[in-house]
Amino acid sequence: MMSLPTSLGVLLLCTTPLAGQTPEPRAVDLDHIILATADLSRGIEEFARLTGVTPRRGGRHPGLGTENALIGLGSGHYLELLAPIVPQADSAPVRLIPAGWALHTKSLTDLLGLVRGAGFQVLGPIPGSRRTPDNTLLEWRTASTGGPGLEAAPFFIEWAVSTPHPSTTSPAGCHAASFELVAPDTTRLQSLLRTVGFETEVRPGGSPALRLTLECPKGRVVFSSERP
Repeated sequence: MMSLPTSLGVLLLCTTPLAGQTPEPRAVDLDHIILATADLSRGIEEFARLTGVTPRRGGRHPGLGTENALIGLGSGHYLELLAPIVPQADSAPVRLIPAGWALHTKSLTDLLGLVRGAGFQVLGPIPGSRRTPDNTLLEWRTASTGGPGLEAAPFFIEWAVSTPHPSTTSPAGCHAASFELVAPDTTRLQSLLRTVGFETEVRPGGSPALRLTLECPKGRVVFSSERP
């Protein structure tokens, strides 16, 4: 897990393979995108209303006070609805706000060696786990980096070999058409992404914002961190 960033910073375009093509495995690739919400039950209902796909509850995060629900996005990616275990007392309409993203790797130790070698500070690795409603134990390790210019940097995750990846056990039906982050200065983030070998387009922009566009059974749905 991670601390949710308070500002967001690049334009990241996630594309799907052309028809008939099989995506090639990558040493480092998009793992999941987080949608934050104040109340998980209401968030699940709202996501299902908008998309036609109902997220499946994934369990609670010990010691963090949060719980989640998931949907698969295909090609080893998934979407995580993340909320406090104790819902916030709020009668306002529920919002689903893009709030973070992760890259997965099979060797977090090797990846962090590259990151440190390029001059970036690293927090972690930190072990994590949760039990699903059917009592399956999922385990992972995460690490992150930060500082000026890296407000929108991903965190990194390595799943335990014995753990089924959530993308394989979560309801399907949606895929990411685009995942956009915008910020004035992209220099350090570009350097970090080059260091870890994750290719994406990074563009400068104005006010920090993140926008996720999904293609779902009910059509195209956009989730944005921009204030309504």
